[in-house]
Amino acid sequence: MVSALSTDVDCNLREELERIQSALWQIEAEEQDTLAAVDVRYRASARNLLHFIAFHRHHPPQLEAALRQRGLCSLTGCEPHLQQSLSAVQGWLSPLQVNPAERTGPDLREGAQLLQAHCDLLFGLGGGAEGNHDRTAMMVTLPSGASQHPELIRELVEAGMSLARINCAHDGPDTWRELVQQVHDVRARTGMNCRIAMDLAGPKLRTWGLPHQEGVIDGRPQRDRLGRLLRPFRLLATDAAIDRVIDAARPAADVLLLPVVGSGLQQLQLGQRLQGRDASGRWRELVVVETQANGILLSCNQRCRFIGGLRFQQEGGNAWLEVASLPAEPGVLLLHQGDALRLTAAPTHDSAAVACTLPEVFAHLQVGERVLFDDGRIGGVIHSVSLAEVGVTITQARPRGSRLRDDQGIYFPDSDLSIPALTAKDLDDLAFATEHADLLSYSFVNCASDIEALEIALRRLGREDLPVVLKIGTRRAFLNLPRFCWRRCDGLRPSA
Repeated sequence: MVSALSTDVDCNLREELERIQSALWQIEAEEQDTLAAVDVRYRASARNLLHFIAFHRHHPPQLEAALRQRGLCSLTGCEPHLQQSLSAVQGWLSPLQVNPAERTGPDLREGAQLLQAHCDLLFGLGGGAEGNHDRTAMMVTLPSGASQHPELIRELVEAGMSLARINCAHDGPDTWRELVQQVHDVRARTGMNCRIAMDLAGPKLRTWGLPHQEGVIDGRPQRDRLGRLLRPFRLLATDAAIDRVIDAARPAADVLLLPVVGSGLQQLQLGQRLQGRDASGRWRELVVVETQANGILLSCNQRCRFIGGLRFQQEGGNAWLEVASLPAEPGVLLLHQGDALRLTAAPTHDSAAVACTLPEVFAHLQVGERVLFDDGRIGGVIHSVSLAEVGVTITQARPRGSRLRDDQGIYFPDSDLSIPALTAKDLDDLAFATEHADLLSYSFVNCASDIEALEIALRRLGREDLPVVLKIGTRRAFLNLPRFCWRRCDGLRPSA
């Protein structure tokens, strides 16, 4: 009985693998004209990419587990040599097969060599004077503040950064120029290679319009793992009327700055106490531990949240302190699995809604399609669509909830958005990038026309040789890979 069952399982598995192998052959036949047009240096990789696409279109989700249960390679991690690995697994399941399938894709050795060679070319790796001798690439996105701290870039390069990424969604040419110059300076001083990658922003599909929240200062004492008090938190109560209070009364790093009004700044002395309710409504006690020229240093043994208007009265005296108005904070939505979220065309005061910067995409969405926020940290499924709003059921969030804020990315991986990837801003930024970048990243690519638009722009700027990384983030883009992904491989100069 066990033997018969095993035979049936192996038979079904062989049939699945044969079906997938046929799909690999079919996609090659369908795209033979496209393959013939690809530069010969990249043709083997292009063919392997076709195999990868066909494999992921046709393999059942339980295939990997079934192969592992038989002690066979699960085919995960075999992307550079997919067809050879697939044929090898078929050989183990059919050891008496006389005529194994002809291999057209790269084998394990050739696939690894091709992948490494293309990475060397793209990222400036390899063992030469300009190369990274361990042949690994480390990309770091440079923060805006790096332009004011040149030592940071030097430290990053010395720590192994081989690709400095500048995100064109932030800052502008003046800041980018400073960052580029600092990378060049570090390269000249250290002799270490670090290329510059610039990332075009693409259509700005992001959250916005969440109502600002009341400002809060959250004081927390330090406690051990059992909750026992180790150290109270400290705060410097200073006159809210002082201009630029943070600069005028900068406290130590572990001291909170609390702008206040009231008579306590002039009357309170060391050891005296103040009592009042914090933002949660709980009674809290503040103790004067030091009087300074710019205010009063207070301590508290319990967590205390301060908001504008809270008043603390001297115990047994007339002095008092009132928390001044605090700067408003960006809005936030706490989302849990099962919550309903409204994605709207314009900001609302609804506590379960957030606006979308490109509401014109609503017309291209369908019920049942996925939506992802904040690089996939929050996910949901669309349950209703109109031109004014999209209803989303949250399906992916942390057990205690995930926070959604303004200016976080929105992705529709299943949707056919039909919006151009290259915006007017991208065209302006491209002029800078083609002059200073060693590598260009292109976001929101979905179809061949997106590639054509970039090629035209690069040709106009005289940088057809500039290496481009296509950022594939939707199912439509994945399915269109055979049509456009290797267009830029055709006719590239060897230095590209």
